[in-house]
Amino acid sequence: MDTTVTHPAMSRAQHLSAMTTDLSWTLSHQSEQATFPALHAEGIQVHNWSAWQAPLQKTVEAYWHMQGEKDKRLYAITDAFAQNNGQLGVSDARYVNAIKWLMQVFTPIEYCAHRGHARVSRQLGVTPLQTQSMMQSLDHLRHQQIETHALSHFNKYFNGMHSFPEWFDNHWFLAFAKSYADDLLSAGPYEFLVAMALGYNQVVSPVLHVPFMSAAADNGDMSTASAGFSAATDKVQHQTAGLTLIEWLVREDAANLPLVQAWIDKWFWRSVRLSSVVATMQDYMLPTRTQSWLSCWTTCVQQPLQQVFNMWAPLGLKLPASWQQACEQQAHVSHQTWLRLCRYSASLSLHVWAPNPDELDWLSHQYPGTFDTLYRPHLQGLAHQIAHGQRPAAETAPVLCGTCQLPAVGNNRSEAKAQAKSHQGRYFCSLHCQHIFNREPDKHQQQAHWNTQTWNPIPHLLDADVGMFPGSEDDNNFKEWNGEVQQT
Repeated sequence: MDTTVTHPAMSRAQHLSAMTTDLSWTLSHQSEQATFPALHAEGIQVHNWSAWQAPLQKTVEAYWHMQGEKDKRLYAITDAFAQNNGQLGVSDARYVNAIKWLMQVFTPIEYCAHRGHARVSRQLGVTPLQTQSMMQSLDHLRHQQIETHALSHFNKYFNGMHSFPEWFDNHWFLAFAKSYADDLLSAGPYEFLVAMALGYNQVVSPVLHVPFMSAAADNGDMSTASAGFSAATDKVQHQTAGLTLIEWLVREDAANLPLVQAWIDKWFWRSVRLSSVVATMQDYMLPTRTQSWLSCWTTCVQQPLQQVFNMWAPLGLKLPASWQQACEQQAHVSHQTWLRLCRYSASLSLHVWAPNPDELDWLSHQYPGTFDTLYRPHLQGLAHQIAHGQRPAAETAPVLCGTCQLPAVGNNRSEAKAQAKSHQGRYFCSLHCQHIFNREPDKHQQQAHWNTQTWNPIPHLLDADVGMFPGSEDDNNFKEWNGEVQQT
């Protein structure tokens, strides 16, 4: 007769250990170096991985249950938004250009982050870190999917939302996002983790998934806002885990400090340059404005990071080398980027426009001392040109920075802004980008070369996809749907 054997119930900590750390095994046929060659390739010294305790860690079972519950709520909202013709309730059709840029820039980067974490989970071979990276990989894949699903409803009614993966790979306009993603995927596993922890998750995600998604709700887009808020809860866990890992690596061995500091300097600046997209979306692409980009930066990036580095000061970690310039340029970056978009609007996959007088006054109030002096005259001149049919419409691409792939020439007064050349004759938007390039010139040369390839055809831009928003098909359709013009 069989006897039922009962086992004592495990505590939560025991259960978590059984489902993560205890799943590892001892290599018998191959050495650790042969099986996980990237483990020691970057010079990071780790003496005792068993001491690493991942914060907020959960089992796979708990993970799927939590994400399943979040998806039920999310898709209930997105389905209701679609069934009730939510596209008619947005504040203005101009707003759709913000989510065009969200789809073209950030959904592909989320997918690249998914691939990067999956690679790290395989390359490092450290069970606690493997489990954490695997779940973050699934998180980023989910973010890419839910954002695409939420935004896909607008593709039925507005132009310029097709072929965004091909544009991401081949269009010069999106080369800065492609370069960022390629740099992430070509980094070593430890550099990738630091890049995500103190770059993307601390600089880009906080302003994209909180202030901008709140503004999306204020503009009547509950579909995108719900997807952003669903992703934001995961981002909090990613931030906590990433910062804890950085601190632990520095404490583990003093030799890790200069490596981690160099990666922090690099990826903070690269993420600052990428965040100029969010700055323009926040200041210029939201018909209903609630918070300026400068306020978002101060609240969500500058103050939290200052607190983090104050806490890390005893470890020897310092604020990034570009910290002062990054904070100073936030009063300029959205205006400069918008003026460049207007100049090169003839070949972009979104619409642009000149802000109206009320919007200029709002910007003047948010940026006292800089906007009226430096940017209002340019924007008023742009409005005058558009009114007289003489708007700037450059047909060629600008000179791109050799590192971040953003336009290299601007009107930033900062002394670090220079048309500097490296030994290979490339132009840079700043001395920080030049320094990053000179540390790995071959890598960035290859990336820049790939971004300029012409054998991958760019998907055709329709006339309805580009140009000025006033009088565009999107503008006319939205007015007709809302009864502002008579149907012909």
